[in-house]
Amino acid sequence: MTDIFLRSVTQEYASRIRLKERKRVIALGLFDSVHRGHRSIIDYTFRTAERLRMTPAILTFDNDFFGALGRRDKLIYTLHERVKILEDLGFSRENILVQPSDPAFLGMNGEEFVRYLLRLNAGAVVSGADYRFGRGGRWGAAELCRLTKEYGIAPFVCPLVKEWERKISSTDIREYLGIGEVKLAAHFLGRYFSVTGDVIHDRGVGKSFGLPTANIRVDSRKLLPADGVYDTRALIDGKALPAVTNIGSRPTFNEGKPAFETHIIDFYDDIYEKELTVVFIERIRGIFRFDSKEELKNQILSDIETVRRNLK
Repeated sequence: MTDIFLRSVTQEYASRIRLKERKRVIALGLFDSVHRGHRSIIDYTFRTAERLRMTPAILTFDNDFFGALGRRDKLIYTLHERVKILEDLGFSRENILVQPSDPAFLGMNGEEFVRYLLRLNAGAVVSGADYRFGRGGRWGAAELCRLTKEYGIAPFVCPLVKEWERKISSTDIREYLGIGEVKLAAHFLGRYFSVTGDVIHDRGVGKSFGLPTANIRVDSRKLLPADGVYDTRALIDGKALPAVTNIGSRPTFNEGKPAFETHIIDFYDDIYEKELTVVFIERIRGIFRFDSKEELKNQILSDIETVRRNLK
């Protein structure tokens, strides 16, 4: 009995050591939108990890990446949102490697970056053909292949995913969202665009005429679609519920302050401080000024009927 116990403990210990020392196949990129091109890199990472008997991992950045580069781009998905998507795609939390956007890291040269990958236990790396790294993005996929081979890391480069003779890019997706084309953005993302945040207290105007809205706290670095009213789904407590979402000012109340408010259809639970994800299906209309609260209420009721019809 004792021998069996000792043998099982030894086997368990040995398996932990093997797991600890197992090399990683690391997907490289910001992956701020996890679009279909990124999915190609991710899929290849999993296939390569299985073939090489390594662990699939992904290297991404925190929410300050664009700011650290002096750019004003908004994030299509925040780090919090991105991590949830990457977990859904199969990455374990400990293998979603988040690099702070500090000047020392962004100022690395090519060899310093590859030595950094060694410290992450990289046995192989996967990137897109347009991947750039190091100070000022000075190094590309060709240099990545050369340097990683010198340090014993196997490089793999995925071809760009194209549609309409143009590569799928986060830049284009930002433009689609910027004009309210959420359906087109969803086509290239490979999933509906969404916004996640905690529900906060607001003025409660909608509640005063029987149409309560959930207002969520949105990270200022997060990209939002163009102002308008949208057919959406509200993901709350494991349920996906039909909703109408308003983004923009409230001209009927002479308010210029931007709003992000969602009316969840036929739902009246208290969800303050809970996390809510709003999934954008289609833009219904623009933002208009109404002469009275009654006219606004009637328009919202019409928007709700539009969502109900779309559900069918």
